[in-house]
Amino acid sequence: MDGGDAAGGSAELARLIDKCGEALLADFQHHYQIDLRDVLRPGSGLSPRRALALVRQLPLESATVAALRGGPEFRGWGTDRYLLAMLIDAVNDNTFAFISANSKRKPQPPKPVERPGKAAQKNTNPNSFRAIAKAKLAALKRKKGGNGERPGN
Repeated sequence: MDGGDAAGGSAELARLIDKCGEALLADFQHHYQIDLRDVLRPGSGLSPRRALALVRQLPLESATVAALRGGPEFRGWGTDRYLLAMLIDAVNDNTFAFISANSKRKPQPPKPVERPGKAAQKNTNPNSFRAIAKAKLAALKRKKGGNGERPGN
């Protein structure tokens, strides 16, 4: 098999190194304690195919995966961080709903935790808790404001 890996490992690894070599070098050192330059050293045991297998196992929050996803803003954002952001948003939404229901003045709705790739986007999902709670509160306000009575009277 002269000229590289028959499965395209050499060419694929070369493309990956061109795209995010610095991050890949750092991740190999950090996660595997392997020098990526060993791919070029005969007898090192690190073939392009093995290197690609290791790349595929890098965690979501690694520098390489962040570079492939869009840039350094994704660094550190693994599953646990996304779940934590969702949990914080849910607690804030529940607190907002409670305060809104038990207050005469309407508080400011909470802003969601900023996530990478979504620079301060608004939650536009009509089935989200926030959208449903907002619609219910608006309907309740319209009923109260229409004739000055409480709903159900």
